[in-house]
This record gives sequence, C-alpha cells and structure tokens, in this order.
Amino acid sequence: MKTILVVEDDRIYARTTANWLVKNGMDARYVLSVNSAKEFLSDHEVDLVLSDFRLGDCNGVELLEWMRVHGYRMPFLIMTGYGDIPGAVEAVKKGADNYLPKPVQTEKVLDVIRELLERREKRRNPEQAFYVCKSPLAVKLQEMVRLVAPAESLSVLIRGASGTGKEWVARRIHALGGRSDAPFVAVDCGALPRELAASELFGHKKGTFTGATEDKTGMFTAANHGTLFLDEIGNLNMETQVLLLRALQEKRYRPLGGKEEIQADIRLLTATNEDLERAISEGRFREDLFHRLNEFPLHVPSLRECADDIIPLAGFFLSYANEELGKKVKEFDMDVRKAFRAYSWPGNIRELKSVVRRACVLAQDEWITLKDINLPMEIKPSDNYRLDMERTELEAIVKALETTGNDRKAASQLLGISRSTLYLKLKKYGLN
Repeated sequence: MKTILVVEDDRIYARTTANWLVKNGMDARYVLSVNSAKEFLSDHEVDLVLSDFRLGDCNGVELLEWMRVHGYRMPFLIMTGYGDIPGAVEAVKKGADNYLPKPVQTEKVLDVIRELLERREKRRNPEQAFYVCKSPLAVKLQEMVRLVAPAESLSVLIRGASGTGKEWVARRIHALGGRSDAPFVAVDCGALPRELAASELFGHKKGTFTGATEDKTGMFTAANHGTLFLDEIGNLNMETQVLLLRALQEKRYRPLGGKEEIQADIRLLTATNEDLERAISEGRFREDLFHRLNEFPLHVPSLRECADDIIPLAGFFLSYANEELGKKVKEFDMDVRKAFRAYSWPGNIRELKSVVRRACVLAQDEWITLKDINLPMEIKPSDNYRLDMERTELEAIVKALETTGNDRKAASQLLGISRSTLYLKLKKYGLN
C-alpha cells in the first residue's frame, strides 16, 4: 500500500483529506506544519507528498526546496485555494509535479495521484517498462548491472555500438541503485558545443564570457543527489576533461567564473562507442581520466549477437507502437520474422524499434507483412497457403496461452498437442 503524506495546517481539512485517501485504498498520514513534515520524512518511507501552499509562516515551496536539497525525490503535489494559484504555478516551475485547486476530494485528483505513483513504481522496477532480453550475452550483462548498481563508489564505463541501448543500461543501474528516487540526467556529449561543454556541465556566472547574460546552473547541479550519465564521453574537449577529472577526484566543482566550490553529490555513469584507447594514443583523451572512469567496464552486445531476442523485442516495440499510434496490429507474419532473423541490424535496437513503428503505421490489417517493412535485403515470400496455415496456428497458440494465463501444460491440452510439441512451436514462432 502506498503511503501519502498530507501537509496541511488546518487540522480538520488535513484529517478529512487523509480519511478520503484511506477510503480509496491508500495509506495516508497527515502533519500540520513544515517542521513536522521534515521529521516525518526523516523517519518514514513516503511515496507522495500532498502539501497545502500556505502553511502558517511557511509555504509548500519551502518544503519542496528542503526536500530536493536533502535528496527526497518522491512526487510532490500542491493544494491551493483560488487566490494562491499564481504561487502554486511558481511551485510547479520549481519542481512540484502539479497543483490541485481545493477541494481536492475528486476522482480527477485520484487519477493524478495514481498516475504519479504508477510512474514512480516503474522507475523503481524498470523491468515493467522494458523488455528484458533473454539471450546469454544479455543475461550476463544484466547480472553485471545488478552487481554494480549498489556499488556507488565504482565508476562505470558502458561500451557498445550505437543503438545497442547504452542509456537504458545506465538507467537500469540508476533504478537498481540507492538513488532511484533522485534525478537521472542524461547528457549527449556529442551534441554539446565544444566551447560550451564546461558551462553546460558545471554552470557559469553572469559575465564570465560573451553571451553569459545571467547565472546558469549546470548538469552537475541538476543531477544533485542523483545520477549523471555522460554519453559519448570521448567527445569532450581536453579542458573539460581536466575539470571533470578534478570534480570526480575532489567531489567538488566550481561554476565557470565562480569563486565558491559546490559539493558534487552525484553518481557518474559514462558511455562511448569510440575506441578510447586509440583516442589516448592520439592525444585526444586523457589517460588518467580514462582509468578513473573505467573502474567497472560494461560491454553492451549488438543485437546481432543476441539473435534470440530479435523477435520478442520486436513484439515489445509493437505493443508500444499500437498504444502510441492507436493501432491494433497483432503480430508479424512468418516472412517478416524470417527477414528479421536474417537481417544484420547495423543500427541495433534503435533500428529495430524504428522499423517496427513504421510497419505498425503501414499495416492494413492485424498482421505486419513484408510490404510493411523496409529492410535493405531481398526476401523471397513464402507460399501463401503455408503462410496462412502458420498464421492460423500462431493465433491459436497465442489465444491458448492467454486463456490459460501462460500455463503451458494447460495450453498444450487446449491445443490437443503434447507439451514438447508446444515448446518446439513456441521456439519456432519466437514466443519463448
């Protein structure tokens, strides 16, 4: 049961709101002041905070800012009366998830709360939000991720070709580690202008350089208490590499043009598809920084190396494409499956996702066929009669599994085949 903390200085309204949440299946507690809220958060596990905007001499924004400074990253909602709406809007700009006009005891507010709690649960359990590959190399990688996630003192360098899912690996490490409720900030170093990279990472003070018309907070500040993921780390210029190495060693950094140092309370994860050893020999990457980042290297295999995952992963992307595009495409026919297995996938998972989404748009009925995919290879279509039979068989297997709740013994009995035959057919159709 999810715990919601109600922060409201009107005792009657606080109790009424908490009781209403309890009646709707939630564990709700209430406190009457900001100081009481701080004490409660320090002693209890809380999944969401529902705070009034006005709280005596304080307000909900002050509580929100305290929570962010001290690493509390659960969803935060502001309750407000009509006259406080401008202040509530300002609270959203500072990090509140939403503001709710009083009275809040409505079905719409319940929907908002449930959505935020569900989103938080998915961040805590990333398996629910992504297909977890089953091929040997992928399973080995997942085991390494589980081992290193709690070891926050180790720097992790994620290596692999473009499109293999390096950022997803970083998000898994973040989600399974001790900072899962704090921000995950991803930076593509290849997209940073070389002359502005240091400013983007560490921030700058007004007037530091031409165009610095105001103070700017960098990515290190945005990721405070959380995880900073630097993708394509090899693209950083040498000056920024020096600043990054110092920040990692000293656990402090200074915004450009600033005089005071700031504590760097982050977990740094990096990734590259470049040969950094060659970059070191060519004088483009610092060797000392490489060794600091490469304490725990992870290699992400290519999609071609995980061939058993191609069809299940395509099915996963199809389910999301259906939801996103409002389609009801059921499956890939056997010719498409054959093509997917034969293709080399140089763009890896990113390319597969793109191909599936496009095919979902083009599909005219409940099946994706060869005419719906666009792969640079020639495939001879199968015999139509045989194809129709296979399609019917696949539909029957899927329906039997759905009917029995994926009980394969019961499904084989429904289909009138042995369990070993069912397993062979599951492997044939990529339904393992």
